[in-house]
Amino acid sequence: MVQAERSKTNSEAVSTVYREQPPPHDIKLEKAILGAMLLEEVSRGIAIEKISSPADFYYPAHQRIFKTISSLFEKGNETIDLFAVAASLKAEGILDSIGGENYLLELQNSIPTTANLESWCELTRNLSALRRMITVCSNTIEKCYDADMEHLSEILSEVENEIFEVRDVNAPIGTSPISDYIIDAVEYLEKLHDKDLDATGINTGLPSLDNLIVGLKKQEMIVIAARPSIGKTSLALNIATNISTNKNLKTGFFSLEMSSEQLTRRMLCSLARVSERDFYDKRFDEAEFGKKWSKITSAASELKKAPFYIDPTPGLSINELRAKALRMKMKYDIDIIFIDYLQLMKAEVSRNDNRQVEVSKISVGIKSLAKELNIPVVVLAQLNRQAEQQERPKLSQLRESGAIEQDADIVMFLHRDRDTQKDAGMESIDAEIIVEKNRNGQTGISELLFFPKIMKFESKSRYSDDG
Repeated sequence: MVQAERSKTNSEAVSTVYREQPPPHDIKLEKAILGAMLLEEVSRGIAIEKISSPADFYYPAHQRIFKTISSLFEKGNETIDLFAVAASLKAEGILDSIGGENYLLELQNSIPTTANLESWCELTRNLSALRRMITVCSNTIEKCYDADMEHLSEILSEVENEIFEVRDVNAPIGTSPISDYIIDAVEYLEKLHDKDLDATGINTGLPSLDNLIVGLKKQEMIVIAARPSIGKTSLALNIATNISTNKNLKTGFFSLEMSSEQLTRRMLCSLARVSERDFYDKRFDEAEFGKKWSKITSAASELKKAPFYIDPTPGLSINELRAKALRMKMKYDIDIIFIDYLQLMKAEVSRNDNRQVEVSKISVGIKSLAKELNIPVVVLAQLNRQAEQQERPKLSQLRESGAIEQDADIVMFLHRDRDTQKDAGMESIDAEIIVEKNRNGQTGISELLFFPKIMKFESKSRYSDDG
């Protein structure tokens, strides 16, 4: 009872602080922007491009005026001046409530020049963002006082998303001339010709694959699909380990299926080229153990320095993934993200929607995340049961959704004979990565060798070249 009363008192105190001063705003800036819009056609275009919503204005009258001018502009009215705006407001029955024609005249005469219009718009948007943040924080305080401890993680995720939405709404918008991108495009093509993979994309460490896809590129969604127990996670970990250890690039790995400890052990043994099974079976003497242990400690030292970050949260929703990935980007400036795997994720859908709709939302969300963070996002996916009956997998066999095929920039299938692995004497097994879709490059097959004892994939050409 005492705690409840204390919470109520604290809440009232916080609310009182908010009520003591108005939210951030600047009436002169708002007047200047509307005045510029009444004066010039060019200014109207700039303001409509830079101001995302009438709500960016603090005063309701200014919101109505901006909305009216924008509406006339979008309709293509040839003449948009004080009289046209007044007539439109009068037709809506709100002219008197905004101050009449006299107030519109006051706005038009409020500025000597429109030269600083873009900076006025930016400042107004920033003030609007602060007001939205105040609203989010106020709502957060109330949620915290009324919180159900069993749903704390949901509240935290919801608050994170609301904060990120404020940031997204306030992000710069608008168009740019193609000349802004020509130099980058020419340089990219030059590096592509020179096979400078690190400059055009992130090297996977599998030369035959890199020659096909020219690395993992920014803003791309790369799907690695396979049947169960073919080695999707192992392949992803092999690539991620190479990126973080050999390239020293900051790598994020979202594991919805395996724990952080399991992933770390698998990475460690693969890097050391030592089978984890050997330690269970104790099949070697002390001298042999010493050699293997030396490899493990050496690999552990290398792996410890790697900028590799694991999130083992099971059953992630696409909104939770986005919030976590944005936080990972801000905290570690991550260069690439891996997700294991797509069908274990969730999305908010209505009760009447089926699983395909849910997977489609997840797929769209992952592609949007790659563009938003400006990094490659590699996502693993399962194939449906029809793949078991085919010699090689097909795009139509992506489990539960054709949207994955549509949204992905690259779709590749990991393919090998699963039964061959049952032969304990096999040191290596032939495998393939079939690049079935490549939006910005060629398709084809990368031949690999899979070493089941150490869960490692390597390019077959490496061993062919060695003779």
